[in-house]
Amino acid sequence: MTDMTEPHPEPETDPTGTEASTPTQRHRFSMDDLPDLRETHDSDGGVTPAHEQAEFTTVYDAIDAMERMLNEAKGSIFSPTAVKIDRDDFLEQLQSLKSMLPVQLERASALMREAERRLADAQSQANVIITSAQSRAADMVRDANEQVRFMASQENVTQLAREKARSMLDKAQSKSDHLTQGADRYCIGVMNDLEEQLHKLERDVQAGLKVLEDRQQKAAEQLPRLDEGDYPDD
Repeated sequence: MTDMTEPHPEPETDPTGTEASTPTQRHRFSMDDLPDLRETHDSDGGVTPAHEQAEFTTVYDAIDAMERMLNEAKGSIFSPTAVKIDRDDFLEQLQSLKSMLPVQLERASALMREAERRLADAQSQANVIITSAQSRAADMVRDANEQVRFMASQENVTQLAREKARSMLDKAQSKSDHLTQGADRYCIGVMNDLEEQLHKLERDVQAGLKVLEDRQQKAAEQLPRLDEGDYPDD
């Protein structure tokens, strides 16, 4: 048993250190589609078995357990802030925290990789839309040119026919421009939304890592230390 000063409880925050935001519903995917780092429930929403739940315990659970250990420890009459805790239990929790950090960081990396994959899929979809629009526009212009050539080959080509042909070409060009510009605007909107979500995701991961580092450093500083009273008398 070792005396140590009880730390002031920290306010609870989101695991990433930021307020949760509502995912954009404008496109076919959202932030809810991305993998969840909290793996304490199975795919059907039920509670996982005890041995599986222990496997996916997060670093926050370990930190909370250490905090509860300090909060529940009894202080002395003359020094209420100095409490006694079980050294082995505290060290066991700290060791568990150290062993879980690589797993949590790997899950954060998986989250980033999934976001990058979705960005690549969106870019591919945008390219398909642009290619389709350009193909349709080219077909319309080609058809208009063929009609113009057919009309010009007739013996009774008049000014009205030429004006009609010109009007057909103008309409075809206008529709072509409209399709291309619409596809470009849609793709730009998709890319901007993806870029914003990716930046937010990166900020959330960095904030989460900062919280973990700060808590780990604080826990290390508060490890119990032997004092003269802990050694046996001669």
